[in-house]
Amino acid sequence: MTASAARAHSGRRGPGWFTALIVYTLIVHAAYNGLRVLISYRTLELGGGAGVLGLVTATYSLAPLLAAIPIGRWVDRGYAMPVMWIGTVLTILPAAGAAWSPGVAVLLAANMALGMGQVLTTVSGQALIPQSFAQSDLNRRFGTLTVGVSAGQAVGVPVAGLIAGTGGADAHVQPAMWAMAGIAALAVPAMVGITRRPAVRHVPRAEARSSVRSPLAILGTRGMKPAIFASMATLAAVDIMTAYLPLIGQRYGLGVQAVAALLTLRTLASIVSRLSIGRLTRLVPFTRLLALASLTGGIALLLIPVQPRFWVLAILMVAAGFAFGLTQPMTMTWVSTLADPANRAAVLSIRLAGNRLSQVVIPAAAAGVAAFGPTGAVFLLSGALLLTAAGSTALRGAPPTGSSPRERLD
Repeated sequence: MTASAARAHSGRRGPGWFTALIVYTLIVHAAYNGLRVLISYRTLELGGGAGVLGLVTATYSLAPLLAAIPIGRWVDRGYAMPVMWIGTVLTILPAAGAAWSPGVAVLLAANMALGMGQVLTTVSGQALIPQSFAQSDLNRRFGTLTVGVSAGQAVGVPVAGLIAGTGGADAHVQPAMWAMAGIAALAVPAMVGITRRPAVRHVPRAEARSSVRSPLAILGTRGMKPAIFASMATLAAVDIMTAYLPLIGQRYGLGVQAVAALLTLRTLASIVSRLSIGRLTRLVPFTRLLALASLTGGIALLLIPVQPRFWVLAILMVAAGFAFGLTQPMTMTWVSTLADPANRAAVLSIRLAGNRLSQVVIPAAAAGVAAFGPTGAVFLLSGALLLTAAGSTALRGAPPTGSSPRERLD
């Protein structure tokens, strides 16, 4: 079956398997995001401070950083389903391992394996979109996919907070982590639904090698670097919020449930923006909207340590969440349109590798800043990166053709 025929056939069967993909995405991201907040609390519970917290956060992305591009090559060769199954297993087992962990060392190992599961499920799931649907439909499909991500956050974080309790010495962190492991196991029946997608041809290694472009050649495509940098800065900001808002909460008297509520507000705002992304990209030029999203998120990050009151933080979470909700699907669409079909999963994996690099380097830098400076300094660092990304997008974000980004991507 040719690629175009596969896309057409896949489109006819789309409602079944694509709906299953959204449900699957919701489930695994509920587990990922609930666990990541709980892992922060478990680290603190085991005696780790701000520096250890930054190290734990970085381990989530260390192995995926090295594996993302080879995973993308396998997906481009038609092995998305096996990659997704492996990612499912590496979501469920490490979730249980993190819940069982008696010390920081085991928690670090489980967190790293969980990060590997996340990159496997993410690369394979994202790559199914450009492999299955027309370019004119990518914004909407990626937007819907990332609504599943945000909905998972909206479910996972409050459930984790509800089970863990009100915080402090009374928090029940480990039972909440076991609950997240149970949620992760629900991904298996959703995965079965995804397998209804029509099978694709597995490309032999020799044939694939003839059409493969190197990562450096891909990065040299005009528009690729600003898109990836915007994604990197945004995902690092999300991680900084998730990992360090509990620390802000502890310093200023906000319990587990209050912090979970703030993170949920951010997630709900992301859902709203992702549901409206098609309309927004028709009203505002693509690169201008992307730059405004980075700018808004950066300003929100800079203001978090200035007024750490609940209602102020709630407003900032809504603003940042709306901005973050736009950035990720827009950059997915953009990099996908800059690649030929034989390298689309590789391009998405390079974008993801950039995200993971930011998740290793920036939390590590944040750990140093937090260890030797005020707690709020990590938010200032992340906010400054987002402002830089806004400038990079505005100045160097034009696509490689003569058409405008809005015309090219809508």
